Amino acid sequence: MKNTLLLALAAVATIFTSCSSDINNDNDDLNNGQGKGMTLIANVEQDDTRATFDPSATFGTWKFEYTDNDQVSVGNNLITDYYTFTKNGEKFSCADAKATSTAANWYAYYPSTNIDLTNQDGKADGSAAKLYALAGATTTATTGAKGLTINMKAKTAVLRIVKVDNYGPCDIFLKTKDGKYVSGLKAKKDQAGFEVETSDTKVSVFQKESNGNAGIYYVIVPAGVKIEVWNNDRCFKTTKEAGLTAGKYYTLTSGPTTGTATATINGETKEIGWVQLHIGGPRFATENVAEKMTWAEAAKTGDDYVWGKNWRTPSLDDVKSMNNESNWLNTEILDVAYKYKNDKHGFTLISKQPGYKNTANETFISGNQEKSQNEYVETTLWLTDELTAGYGTSLGIIYYGEGYLNVHYNSQDHNYSLHPVRPVLSKETVLWGEQDIK
Repeated sequence: MKNTLLLALAAVATIFTSCSSDINNDNDDLNNGQGKGMTLIANVEQDDTRATFDPSATFGTWKFEYTDNDQVSVGNNLITDYYTFTKNGEKFSCADAKATSTAANWYAYYPSTNIDLTNQDGKADGSAAKLYALAGATTTATTGAKGLTINMKAKTAVLRIVKVDNYGPCDIFLKTKDGKYVSGLKAKKDQAGFEVETSDTKVSVFQKESNGNAGIYYVIVPAGVKIEVWNNDRCFKTTKEAGLTAGKYYTLTSGPTTGTATATINGETKEIGWVQLHIGGPRFATENVAEKMTWAEAAKTGDDYVWGKNWRTPSLDDVKSMNNESNWLNTEILDVAYKYKNDKHGFTLISKQPGYKNTANETFISGNQEKSQNEYVETTLWLTDELTAGYGTSLGIIYYGEGYLNVHYNSQDHNYSLHPVRPVLSKETVLWGEQDIK
């Protein structure tokens, strides 16, 4: 089902005033209405319509506000150049702006008439705020002598790129429907909009090194035109013909967060589901190994592992982000809820970060006990670390009900103890089109 997020329209009124003090009356006939400096009121409109990604993606209205030193280019159909208004405090001003002797159509563009979309920094308060394009026009022709009022509307959309791991590629580039690479935007002369600038050779709108840098990044992209979104060598999203809706943001993950992988169990091949629960996290199997095992068995790898080389037992590094300093669940990235499934008491870990908020990004973990009182659940799982010589390391989890989950580690668990194992994928990164691993 496609969910539509409905948000109220937001408008920010910005006043452009003269920075010149030598003009007493902009309407002075002796001055022919062409004195230095003029007043402009620009209303920034935030549209709210349906998303146009197919398949559907998380979306909402992008919040926009001007900051000091932001600049807006203003021109009209009688001149070839543009005036530049700069924000200082509550107002924008330009000493060179002049009214026209005859009525003209006026146009305004933010942040400029030429916008370079390549190599953005991915920061919401960085390039995303500085490159978010707006344009507008006066509703009727005017000299501007009595001031201008222009409704500025968003002309770009925002991709919220979730880099899901610390190893996979993050080289985001865009292609138009004719196969060219998006490089920027250029103001349409005497029109309240921009045209897409393209390159015959590859240019990236955003890049991050593969090692490290899992996180959330924001990238400005053209709206209203069909585009393909690529990561490295793979096209992973394509818009409909109408393109993205201006003024909206869309959440995309750099790679898949669910899938399957084969496991060799007692000589037979079986498909096991996997799920990534949070940004930069491991890809957990959706079930435990059937039989409990010793730490020595759990620590094996490759073809010697109980499920074969596609899987391994998690390490302390894999799971340490699950808990906070007080050994309680890290609720910034996960929620938890009691669940009774397959005749077993347990709890479900539920993703809550952007790009992960759906029913596919959760996993059930059963407890040790056959009965549960007041939703109390306790379990112990092996980790691969040998933090104390001659001992194994285990992960202890206790669910107390009402969302309270204690997560702690035992670095001196007897290596002959029998505990369950919840494997993770041995593959460090999974690319689009590779989520079903053989």
